[in-house]
Amino acid sequence: MKQAKQYLRMINPFNDTQEIPNAVYVMKKILAFIILYYCAAVIGEAIIIGGVSAMGYDPLHGEMPAGSELFPYYGYSIFILCTVLYCKLIEKRNLRSMGFSKSVWDYIVGAGIAVIILAVIMGMCCITGCISYEGISKNANYGYLVILFGGFIIQSMGEEVLCRGFLMPTLLKKVSMPIAVFISSTAFAFPHFSSLFEMEMQFRIVGVLNLYLISVIFSLLILCRSNIWVACGLHGVWNFLLYGVFGLNLSGNETNAAGILSFKVETSTILNGGIYGIESSIITTIVLAIAAALLYKWYSGNRKTKEM
Repeated sequence: MKQAKQYLRMINPFNDTQEIPNAVYVMKKILAFIILYYCAAVIGEAIIIGGVSAMGYDPLHGEMPAGSELFPYYGYSIFILCTVLYCKLIEKRNLRSMGFSKSVWDYIVGAGIAVIILAVIMGMCCITGCISYEGISKNANYGYLVILFGGFIIQSMGEEVLCRGFLMPTLLKKVSMPIAVFISSTAFAFPHFSSLFEMEMQFRIVGVLNLYLISVIFSLLILCRSNIWVACGLHGVWNFLLYGVFGLNLSGNETNAAGILSFKVETSTILNGGIYGIESSIITTIVLAIAAALLYKWYSGNRKTKEM
């Protein structure tokens, strides 16, 4: 009984005890991640339901106002708040330790990387014929797209703050960089599995691989640039370009936005990712693998320079 109490005390995520075995420390931080994720989700859902009910709707019976599909994106502000409070109150960490250590202009750097990577992927998709470009869309609602972009900024930042502002840096105190990146990448990928695993097997395999590749890219960018803004920029603009500009499926989302550009997918193949979208495309795998390799080479070069 005494050993059980001691173990529970060590794994308790609401204390900052670090003089514990590395394996227990990792379990403790994963438990903290799970608690943060689900608490923030419940609080965000409660706020949305309460707010919509106050507007005279009945959300519990599916009665929602127009544009309510954007609420979950903005609800990720709760994830940011909960994670920052946990790091500050429990781990005694400041925003700088979470990666907010340089100019916010690095967000533009990340956005530029998103444009380049997706331009290459979409170009290859069009060249292979698995996706065809049909011109500028006449149905795009630009006001809606502006609000959508704001939602993607918050949603992507919420995921980055939780997975790579909180989890990855705190793991790096006890484990190696590859292990910390793998665990934080798994935490990032896990919420996407529910929609991805509804796809056919080939799309599941490629989709999971791509989730880990893009997560590794986010992590390496943060480590190379020593800040989180660059990953937030890449993540947010990636989502907006796919959904709001190209009008393609985003992470298996069943509803397509009327993007600024019009692309057509004739047949579901491993080249275009099928219903899940190009995030489950083998073309995306190739491009992300090359990008990850280049970033790792950059990271290794920077580390060797610092050690000299």
